[in-house]
Amino acid sequence: MNKLALWHNAKSEFSYAYDQETLHITLRTAKNDLDRVQIIYGDPFSWGGDQFGKPFWKHEVLEMKCRYQSDDFDFYFIEIKPPYLRTKYAFILESESSRYVYGSKRVRLITDESKLYEKFDLSEYYNFPYLNHEDLHHTPDWVKNTVWYQIFPDRFNSFHKKSGLKWGKLPVNNHELYGGDLKGVIEKLPYLNDLGVTGIYFTPIFLAPTAHKYDTADYFLIDPQFGTNEDFGLLVKKAHELGIKVMLDGVFNHSGFDHPFFQDVVKNGENSIYKDCFFIDKFPVINFPLNSQGKPTNYYGIELNLKTFAFTPHMPKWNTSNPIAEKHLLDCIQFWINEYDIDGWRLDVSNEISHDFLRQIKKVSRQAKKDTFILGENWDSSYPWLHGDQLDSVMNYDLSYPIWKYLEHQIDLNTFKNVVTTYLATTPKNVMENMFNLVGSHDTIRIKRRLSDDSRRVKLSYLLMFLSAGAPNIYYGDEIGITGEHDPDNRRCMLWNKKDQDIDFFDFTKKLIELRNIHPSFSDYDYHFIESNILIFTKHKENDHILVIINNGKETKVNLDSSIFGTYTDLFTNKKVELHDTINLEEYQFLLLQKED
Repeated sequence: MNKLALWHNAKSEFSYAYDQETLHITLRTAKNDLDRVQIIYGDPFSWGGDQFGKPFWKHEVLEMKCRYQSDDFDFYFIEIKPPYLRTKYAFILESESSRYVYGSKRVRLITDESKLYEKFDLSEYYNFPYLNHEDLHHTPDWVKNTVWYQIFPDRFNSFHKKSGLKWGKLPVNNHELYGGDLKGVIEKLPYLNDLGVTGIYFTPIFLAPTAHKYDTADYFLIDPQFGTNEDFGLLVKKAHELGIKVMLDGVFNHSGFDHPFFQDVVKNGENSIYKDCFFIDKFPVINFPLNSQGKPTNYYGIELNLKTFAFTPHMPKWNTSNPIAEKHLLDCIQFWINEYDIDGWRLDVSNEISHDFLRQIKKVSRQAKKDTFILGENWDSSYPWLHGDQLDSVMNYDLSYPIWKYLEHQIDLNTFKNVVTTYLATTPKNVMENMFNLVGSHDTIRIKRRLSDDSRRVKLSYLLMFLSAGAPNIYYGDEIGITGEHDPDNRRCMLWNKKDQDIDFFDFTKKLIELRNIHPSFSDYDYHFIESNILIFTKHKENDHILVIINNGKETKVNLDSSIFGTYTDLFTNKKVELHDTINLEEYQFLLLQKED
């Protein structure tokens, strides 16, 4: 037995409270290393005695199943319900006729069954002390079933048709203003409703000098470029009437250079009452040139006298432990919930905000509105932020990366399956079901350009996104074929003229949304991979069985595994499909099939 491959940790992604009475427990072992895995568990205080008066621990022994397998590891999984909400547990491992117990301190050979636990001593067992309901995830029920639509407001739709840059001008440059506004969004709410969107995520809309608005000057004022606070209130009202939630982008890691608190520090230096709202290493805070408008310029390569987002003095970092800064930002969070009934906050650069302040954001938001959603912009594996006390979910780049790299042909099929399998095995299910899934955003290359402007390949990315547990997100314009390189080219104006739109892709996206609303298997946690030279997997949930076949390459003939032989219905054409022996697939063709009873 390969002891070095064994891994488990209590109160982690390998052992967590799924709900008020249920524990999910995962054990990692070397691939194909064990013949059998069991869990022995019981309440640490539940002891009795046998007829001879010998102490006996009341426990259960259950079989664990190998739920996931990668090239290197097996992941055994079980769901248990401790009757008194407490449990001590260990794993019984069988390999080559030997049996071992694996606990929190060591792996030891079992030579005597009675030695599995000593008299009143479970010190080598893992411990989940108590399933406290306060510590559970309380993500609002509506989140997992949402279809999000991300809007970059200046580029979505202009109601007022303001004079200035021509709508749709190319190339797009940073800080150019095209006139998109909130009334323009209101005008297009029927379009979003028709598509099937049930949630809008806005990039920042508060007063700021740039087009992107991630350099906030006033957290309580809609930028006049977009309209008024009253316009926003009307937008939320109209969206809610259509069953569409509204989520704002909160930039609480840093402010903008123009924020009055920071400008007071610029003016008054060490005498400013706001100096500790930021991280000032030395005074004067300005040690870089300013242009004729008094804004930072030519600061590259200069060691700044303050901490900022990245290395830009346009965005000084908040010290959220300072009472003045803390109150200011928490008041903002409450204000937009209480006064305008927003449904969620997306937190910019959430992984650089202190865990303590994230907990305060969660608490204040839920006090203002109990079903507020808190989403974080984390680009990496994020379990430390997803214990239930901070973020409800993150932008799921953990899933985006393998989808991108596989469809770009940067990784092969086997690597794709290994990376996805590890993601599935090590992401708690109550987190996974609320993830914000995406294949593109304002921070990435447009998915169409990423895939060489080939709509067939973009369909594969959308198919994988919509077939994953969590809530899919459409970056504005993806649904009608907008393309573009990295920022700023990925922020082109929305194309509203039908002749400029990819209507086939719009219809495809709309159909995916309809299918996701009908078929529970779309949100099945797992991809049940079928051995093949192309990507084939099944999804099962509530007696709904779907088979997915994806050819990520040239035209090919595929030998099918006998486990998927049978009669199916093609969910896009409603035609009957018989699968047996082999199938011919065109370049970048996919099949989405429902198993016939």
